[in-house]
Amino acid sequence: MAAIDKKVLYEQMNTHRLQVDMAISEYVADKNVKESLLRFVEWLKAKGVSPLYVDCEGQSPLWEIGYNDKTYYIVLNGVDNICVMVKVAFTDEYQAVMGENNLQDIVLSNLQYCTRKDGGHCGGCHLPSDVAGVEETIFGKEIKNLCCGQFISFDNPSSETIEGIKKLLKL
Repeated sequence: MAAIDKKVLYEQMNTHRLQVDMAISEYVADKNVKESLLRFVEWLKAKGVSPLYVDCEGQSPLWEIGYNDKTYYIVLNGVDNICVMVKVAFTDEYQAVMGENNLQDIVLSNLQYCTRKDGGHCGGCHLPSDVAGVEETIFGKEIKNLCCGQFISFDNPSSETIEGIKKLLKL
């Protein structure tokens, strides 16, 4: 599949307002990622949750998922680059539940870091302009330069990762 830049992808998505499962089918080439994400969307729909397309004014197309009084996202960052973003508060209680469900490794390997120090900027940044990221202690490890939104970003998730995401959504 030919490379499509984010602006072109945004324009296509905004024009057609594809459902997330249709976008996954069309823009994700990796068969394993596609199948695991489509099963994930089916699981959400079985729970009565339909991801809603959000127009982010020229940014990567995304679908919002409201589940258990929290908001999550499926973001299409370009052809064959899709992620599921889970926003968390790393409270002691939340970390204990993640530990009980053996999610430490999947969480630590998918933390979203601040891009400000590398010249990037996210529109939802809550930090002063001279600050790049926040510090957190997660599973006893001091983590620096985390995105202030405290997202875990699962890029091109496998079936195993999707099972971990489902556990996180239930917390």
